[in-house]
Amino acid sequence: MYARFHRMQDEVIRATLPYPEGRFEGRGIVVCAGGPRLFTCAWVGINMLRRVLGCTLPIQVWYLGPEEMDARMVALLGTLDVECVDAYEVRIGPPARKLGGWECKPYAILHSPFQEVILLDADNVPIVEPTFLFETEAYRETGAVFWPDIGGLAPRSTIWAVCRVPYRQEPPFESGQMVIDKARSWKALALTMHLNEHSDFYYQHMNGDKETFHMAWRMLDQPYGMPPYAPRPLPSLQVIHGLCQHDFQSRVVFQHRTGAKWILRGVNCTIPGFEYHDECMGFLGELAYQWDGRIAGGGSRPLPSDTPTTAGRWFRYVRVSSDERPLELLPDHRVGRGGGRCERRWRVVREGGSPRLEIVGDGFVTCRLARHGDGVWRGRWLHFERMPVELTALSADGDAWIGAGGEPPSAPSTGLIRKAILPRRATMGRR
Repeated sequence: MYARFHRMQDEVIRATLPYPEGRFEGRGIVVCAGGPRLFTCAWVGINMLRRVLGCTLPIQVWYLGPEEMDARMVALLGTLDVECVDAYEVRIGPPARKLGGWECKPYAILHSPFQEVILLDADNVPIVEPTFLFETEAYRETGAVFWPDIGGLAPRSTIWAVCRVPYRQEPPFESGQMVIDKARSWKALALTMHLNEHSDFYYQHMNGDKETFHMAWRMLDQPYGMPPYAPRPLPSLQVIHGLCQHDFQSRVVFQHRTGAKWILRGVNCTIPGFEYHDECMGFLGELAYQWDGRIAGGGSRPLPSDTPTTAGRWFRYVRVSSDERPLELLPDHRVGRGGGRCERRWRVVREGGSPRLEIVGDGFVTCRLARHGDGVWRGRWLHFERMPVELTALSADGDAWIGAGGEPPSAPSTGLIRKAILPRRATMGRR
């Protein structure tokens, strides 16, 4: 069943060249943080490293093209002595079959200038200066340290057969932080990159990128270290918003906000037990003073190539300082492509004599928007982060229509007709 992928794995293992001596040097931190939401998270984490913990390691932030980061954002990180790297520009040289948010992590590790790398997710808030991890006994012995995730891989999980690894009763990887010596891990990193380049297949059998590292290391019998302490969940209202990860002496080193990423224009939840909350909120305030949460010169990704040109069907859906994407509002009041569990249906209601556009999720109203003089519908999410929301009509002929009484576009023209303002280009949301 998996023979074709087994042959490709064997070819990568056989063809990977030895570690290129002299190409990399020194130690550094690598963060992948494209788009408004992850840029905001990275700003908080890097400020913690530089200004609270006193970390002096060089830091690179990797992103995917101008849709994810503009010159203002690069300049802001530059004030923290951070170098920003466009992975798409790097890919002009070393190729990558597929390069998205998760796939960018092994690519950035491989092609960063450092020999020894601490990889941090953008939403990871260190609370101990991490340079000491290079001196731990486990790292010195193996050249790689990973951290455990909660739960486990079941014996019946297909990933064991896909990667031809005998089942092991051991923790899965939580890849929000890792420490890797490329000189000693080169072939395992190359195999990890291969698995991520074929994420359209491998991610069906695992949860994102994290088990690609686990499987690659096990496929090659490559040793690694792992602290023997399970991550401590950071709960709030019976929901896990993050994980605390420990060092080899049980001290909490990282606070990974897996379910509560920072947002610039919205509500950031207070998590019991989360350290340095006030400092992090201060960093957010400083960023909000300098940046509006938007990517200049960017804009929504192009509409699908098979999109009909019916006026009023497609909209630019912006969650300010979080993400944006094209959203399809269908004539029967369903939300088509671009929607999620928070965007299932749409309707227009009257409030004080004025029309309000509501986007409805699974059993709740997600946001309620009012039309402004420039034709843009604006409001705010009513749940979760409560970030500002904008909906701008897109159409081939520049006209957009939403019936004031909720009629579909095929109804008589009793609704609102406005000229659409074509959007700037910006990043597609990840949620």
